[in-house]
Amino acid sequence: MPPSDPSDPTDEPTRLPVRRRPRLSRFLVVGALVGFVVGAVISLLGPDAPGSSAGQEVVLLGATGAVFVGLAAAIVYLALDRRAARD
Repeated sequence: MPPSDPSDPTDEPTRLPVRRRPRLSRFLVVGALVGFVVGAVISLLGPDAPGSSAGQEVVLLGATGAVFVGLAAAIVYLALDRRAARD
């Protein structure tokens, strides 16, 4: 291999664009946790359901909130990922 000439412009490193993208796992985990907390708070502050305990209400409404807010977080992720692809 011949020695490189310091004045040769082809020896300069090329700069590649860095594409920052959101992480799906973070969106889903945070969305599910927020949904669970919101559902649990609603179950504790709302009226009592006949034939079920407070713990059952917390789990049921918390899981329902986790699913719906997790899905909403996934939709937000898709929108942000699409926007990052255009930039």
